[in-house]
Amino acid sequence: MNQIEKEFIEQINQKQAGVYRDLFRMFYRYLVLYAMRYVQLQEPAEDIVQEVFVGIWKGNREYNSFYGFRAFLYESVRNGCLNYLKHKKQEQRYWEYVKSIEGGGAAENENYALIREEVYRQLYQVIEELPEGCRKVFEQHLAGKKNEEIAQLFQISVGTVKSQKKKAVRILRERLGNLYLLMVL
Repeated sequence: MNQIEKEFIEQINQKQAGVYRDLFRMFYRYLVLYAMRYVQLQEPAEDIVQEVFVGIWKGNREYNSFYGFRAFLYESVRNGCLNYLKHKKQEQRYWEYVKSIEGGGAAENENYALIREEVYRQLYQVIEELPEGCRKVFEQHLAGKKNEEIAQLFQISVGTVKSQKKKAVRILRERLGNLYLLMVL
């Protein structure tokens, strides 16, 4: 590892803001192109890469080498893409299920869409009101991330992730009442 790469890794480990501009310039375009090979769309690819950069900034992980760090970047983007695709697949199955049970006329479908939007609005309103740590963990859970991935992202234990998710579900049940049951179904 040459001196420039060594200094770069030391600055990343020390969370020096200036090096993150260099990180962005050096890797952003390539990582977005890499992500697009998986997700096929630029906007989600950009979002995934930005989440990886934020995770590096917020995380407490120490990097030993430039090459290891670069491999970590690409692996993190790949994992983010796979999680995104998994979430999209689950979403697609849900909408197929909804379409199969709808079966009614256009007016009925329109009413159903309005009800669904209201339920989602209330859900996300309650999620926004969750305590910060609980909300962040639960949002990552909703994005399809596994407990281990969430723990690594926030540098917390898997047990903490589980307890934060339980706390979020309990609060959702309390505040949403019967609407919570509709969301589970």
